[in-house]
Amino acid sequence: MAKTKVRYGWHWWETQCDLAIEMECIRKGGKWLNPHGVECGAGLFHHYKEGIRLLWPQFIQHRWTDLILKEWLQHKYIGILGPKNCSKTGFMAVLHLFDYYCFSTCTSVLVCTTTLKLSEGRIWGEIKKRHQEARAAYDWIPGHLIEGKQLIVTDDKSRIEEGRDFRNGLMVIPLVRGGPKVGVTSIIGIKNKRKRIYGDEAQALQMAFIDGLSNFMEPGADCKATGAGNPSEPTDPLGMLCQPHDSLGGWDSNIDQTPKTKTWRTRWNGVAIQLPGSDSPNNDHPPGEPDPYPFLINKTTMDEDAQIWERNDWHFKMFDEGQMPRGQGANRIITRGLCIKNHALDEPLWANTRRTRIAFLDAAYRQVGGDRCVFGTLEFGDELARLITNDGSTNASALIRQQETTFGNRQILALTDMQIVPIESTSIQIDPEDQIAAFVQKQCVLRNIPPENFYFDAGMRTSLVTALARLWSPQVNSIDFGGRPSEGMVSANIEIPNREYYDRFVTELWYRLRLVIEAGQFRGMTEDVMAEGCMREFKMVGNKIAVETKKEMKEKTRRSPDLVDALCAGLYGATKKGFAIKRVESAASVKQSDRWKSQMREKRDEFWKQGALAGA
Repeated sequence: MAKTKVRYGWHWWETQCDLAIEMECIRKGGKWLNPHGVECGAGLFHHYKEGIRLLWPQFIQHRWTDLILKEWLQHKYIGILGPKNCSKTGFMAVLHLFDYYCFSTCTSVLVCTTTLKLSEGRIWGEIKKRHQEARAAYDWIPGHLIEGKQLIVTDDKSRIEEGRDFRNGLMVIPLVRGGPKVGVTSIIGIKNKRKRIYGDEAQALQMAFIDGLSNFMEPGADCKATGAGNPSEPTDPLGMLCQPHDSLGGWDSNIDQTPKTKTWRTRWNGVAIQLPGSDSPNNDHPPGEPDPYPFLINKTTMDEDAQIWERNDWHFKMFDEGQMPRGQGANRIITRGLCIKNHALDEPLWANTRRTRIAFLDAAYRQVGGDRCVFGTLEFGDELARLITNDGSTNASALIRQQETTFGNRQILALTDMQIVPIESTSIQIDPEDQIAAFVQKQCVLRNIPPENFYFDAGMRTSLVTALARLWSPQVNSIDFGGRPSEGMVSANIEIPNREYYDRFVTELWYRLRLVIEAGQFRGMTEDVMAEGCMREFKMVGNKIAVETKKEMKEKTRRSPDLVDALCAGLYGATKKGFAIKRVESAASVKQSDRWKSQMREKRDEFWKQGALAGA
């Protein structure tokens, strides 16, 4: 009779090694009952931690990796904000590999990275190294490495004739080149019992990483989505994955940024983990002793970086403290909270059919510098009054017209369409300008938008102006984003000349969008447009508002603000065609205003009476 041994309250075969026991404990759920009703097992956290230790004894675990493991096991959505050298990439490699080893016949792991070439020196290089170490120590560990495809697959070559199943394994996917739709296509559609997706350097990935999650998180399957990186922007994929829950106020709130390791609930009902460099596990030992974890960020490194960058500089916040730079939402032209509060993402409720349509374009040619050529449409008209509930939300089923309890009938502006203009960059027969002009004309004719209602930034190219005039009409309107602020006042509520309020015309255009949203007059905002708008910051130059330049924004966010640039051109056109930015007055202010008028009438009547008596 085969001999057995007891571990964790359960009988195992004598021949089973410690690693195999830990993995079987995980497959049993970490804790389970024996035939006598006695609980066995030490819990998933213990068994994962011990299994990783046995498989990679040279990989050093510490309190940061313990926290990541604990939260990863408990949540479906996990975001990790950390400085450089905080074990993010290394631990994610061993964790996802070990998780796959435990369930190698029913697990798909997608590792998203910037480019395949760069991944060799980052996550894929770490995965290859750890997988080769695991196979060398335990030859029964599953997974066959296919170097050329950056793939580890469970089925071996003997299954080729029967059909090798590439779903069970680990695959690296680049999410920078090829455009957003290509990136999303790489993520969606994969079916398996267990699915994992990890975004390495998530702050630099395409939004496809976020866009594809709803499809990836398959109902009924065991799914997890993790992103890790150095915090850069609240609206990049890492920032969105780690965005504090609405109950916490989102990134616009004063989320705790003290230099202590912490977690918070995210809008995905997941968890964000923040690993500040000044709370490194290297700081746990007494001063003067050698760092226990030489590979982790330490005080010496941070002090050296502080000599180069100020401690409040975004470089230091991002790479040393692992904190979202510049106060998360401060000095943004628009914020997600601003859009939600003022119902910018709501669909418009029109009072009638009398509306003006505007078409707009932000031109780009052959996607030079990563810029996109964006076409869109919007319309403005009277909004049907709507009931506002106590929590600020709208109740579309209780539409009323009483001024005291509604926004009231007023003009609103709604985004109705936005798309990227397809330009055949290899064409030698049709110039890009002619391609753009033909596309714009076709779209406007289909929508019954006259050329005088089309506004565009030609990107300082007179050739596009000429092409539009030649192929469509000379009545189109070209805008010079780089010019001086326009004549006129800022808004109906801010009676200050634009030239005294803004430093240049592009600032006026962008800030005008903020004013429309603040006034509660914008509808139809989309997530991608809002995310891009939230990236741009402003500052004060003297006594004027100045948005950061496109060059500064692209260096910081690695994205060009083409969507919002195009929308701002349309908004400018709308104001030229009669749309006015107004102030939203609360019901209390309306009542107070009416009462003030009544009091004046009463005083007038009293004065008349006094005058009549005196003359009698």
